[in-house]
Amino acid sequence: MTHVAPVIEAMGTVSGSQPYPWPYHGALVPRQTALLACLDPQWRIGRPQDRESDERLVQLSRTVRSAGGLVVAITATTSHTGRTFLNAGTKIETTVLKDMEPDVKVKATGTSGFLGSPLDRELRNRKCVDLLVAGWGLEGPVHSTLRAANDRGFECLLVADASTSVDTTLAFAADQMVCFSGGIFGAIARTSDVLAAYGRGQTDGSIQ
Repeated sequence: MTHVAPVIEAMGTVSGSQPYPWPYHGALVPRQTALLACLDPQWRIGRPQDRESDERLVQLSRTVRSAGGLVVAITATTSHTGRTFLNAGTKIETTVLKDMEPDVKVKATGTSGFLGSPLDRELRNRKCVDLLVAGWGLEGPVHSTLRAANDRGFECLLVADASTSVDTTLAFAADQMVCFSGGIFGAIARTSDVLAAYGRGQTDGSIQ
């Protein structure tokens, strides 16, 4: 039996987001919202905190989909960086993809999920204008995809604790950069903030 998500017209904003309640137009509309999950395994280390971020990412995907939104997984077709950071290889990618059950999978040819992929067309065809962005490589694919989406006119929210970084010393700067000039690239929030806006409350288990 095909699962049909309930149609929810509008919710409140993500009140815990910074530097403004997201989205800027004042109402979270699930059917026009998409979660972009950057899952290039080159940017996945495999630390305990990374596994917790993956759990948050999966929880976000289930929440977005159940409310009628779109879940997009972005992977890479080539080793475009010429190097690899991962310890666990594509096994983690396969596991997370299985748990997320994305509605759409796109393959990018560069760091940005929009480069050489049909991502822009997929989002516009589905009338998704508000984007939650998270995944692997906060200072790489996640930020590049967020900026590219912002340049294309999408309203973006970086879900910081559902994103992992290769160099943890860069994480704070990558987070704060989004908030410059009143939200130059959009806004930033935690998973619990987003789930609360969807009416799901706090994350459970060991995730804080």
